[in-house]
Amino acid sequence: MNNLFGPGMENSFQTYSDISHEESSGGLVAFENLESLDSIYPAALSSNIGTLNSTACGRIDIMGTIVYDSAPYLYPFIIEYSLIGAVVLYVMWKHIGRYPGRMNDEDLEHRLEVMLSRRAVAMAQQARSGRVDCVGSSKGLFFGLLLLVGALICLILFFVLVRHQQFSLLAIYLADASHCILMAFAILAIIVGFIRVKNLKFRCEEQSNLNDILLRISAFGLFTYSVFSIIAGSLKVLESEPSLLVTTTGGVAVFQVILQLLFIADVSRRRVHLPEHDRSKPGRQIVTFLLICNVAMFAIYTFEAQKVFANPVQLDFYGFVPWSIIQRITLPLCIFHRFHSAVTLAEIWKTTYKARLE
Repeated sequence: MNNLFGPGMENSFQTYSDISHEESSGGLVAFENLESLDSIYPAALSSNIGTLNSTACGRIDIMGTIVYDSAPYLYPFIIEYSLIGAVVLYVMWKHIGRYPGRMNDEDLEHRLEVMLSRRAVAMAQQARSGRVDCVGSSKGLFFGLLLLVGALICLILFFVLVRHQQFSLLAIYLADASHCILMAFAILAIIVGFIRVKNLKFRCEEQSNLNDILLRISAFGLFTYSVFSIIAGSLKVLESEPSLLVTTTGGVAVFQVILQLLFIADVSRRRVHLPEHDRSKPGRQIVTFLLICNVAMFAIYTFEAQKVFANPVQLDFYGFVPWSIIQRITLPLCIFHRFHSAVTLAEIWKTTYKARLE
């Protein structure tokens, strides 16, 4: 066989077999590379398609995490809106068909004439004046703004210092002390206000069921929040100074809210009836001061107490999950109480010291 083909043919056959083997092995490698590319190309292709689609649709992430970060500050408004809606419906239900058989056409016409005459007098006075009467509110406005600026500075310093371990104790002192001092000034102002407004005419028929119900329900939430803080601080009051400060702040908050509810209920039912009262506006400075104090405390509850780590004493006593639940239930009512108190005081500032046609 070797002689038949010769050495040349044998070498050529061997060379051809080697080439065929190399081609087959090369084809196998190429096939394997093709399979690997098939596994790579779909991901790259889908990535390119996603990029093209996002570019074509103009999807640009502008908001980022703003919605997520602002959720703790926005969710109380849902609870507040639901509370207002429920109370408004209750007041409507209470007054519909209250005295259906005691009112005839003559009484309705008389009441309508009285209302129209009072409205005409009020519009005439407003047309003559053409400006907001701010008499008797400059001092209260000045001192209130001074406390508001101080509270905001303490609030900013709290958020700066509480993130550093070496300054966390100072941050707690700063936050609770500023809150306690603010409420102490409010208590003194309320006591002075009771003395100043006692000369105004008291009219028991002047009342607002809506404001009274909203203030009382929201005050219950603030009482609950303060009581939980007092419990957490009082059981460790001898171990650390922050616990004593937390207990004091909670007690002062309860006392201040009770006095403020009584003051609002009293002043909202009083009216100016003497010319000298119309000129001096007794108690209006106090109303202005309390209005701005409630705005400052509204900011404190909104921005400081929304974070769980902002209350280390309560967090250490109750734990993360229980204290988070307590905050989520009570804090919206605390925020709403301060906000609605400011709104009610603004209404008192406007209506109580305006002379009316009797």
